[in-house]
Parts: sequence; structure tokens; C-alpha cells
Amino acid sequence: MFLYILAATFFLFAIIAAFKMESPLKGILFILSLILVCGVLYIFILFPGLSGLSVASMLLVFILRQNKK
Repeated sequence: MFLYILAATFFLFAIIAAFKMESPLKGILFILSLILVCGVLYIFILFPGLSGLSVASMLLVFILRQNKK
């Protein structure tokens, strides 16, 4: 229950911060990026095998791209 209250408080502060940004577009993009990051973290927690596989593949792509330069 504590984590739900903590998450709700975090999102409340994020919405307040979004309204205080210079333009409404920046606020909307901030909220969308926050939702995307939280969604990715939720998927990684929900499917731990998938998260390990995706992190390993990202590291492999990063290493292979470094060799090409």
C-alpha cells in the first residue's frame, strides 16, 4: 500500500511540474516520457527474463556499434 501512495505522490508532483514548464507542449512531452519510462520499468518487473534478454541485446548492439567506428 505504501508503494501505491508513493507512486501517486510522485505522479502528482510530476503533473505539477508539467504545468509549470515554459510551454504546454513541453509539459505534455514530459508526462508522456514519464509514462513511457514507468511502462518499460513495469514490463521489466513483470517479465524478468524478458528484461535480462533485452538488456543483454542492447549491450550487444552497443558493443558491436563501437567496433564499427
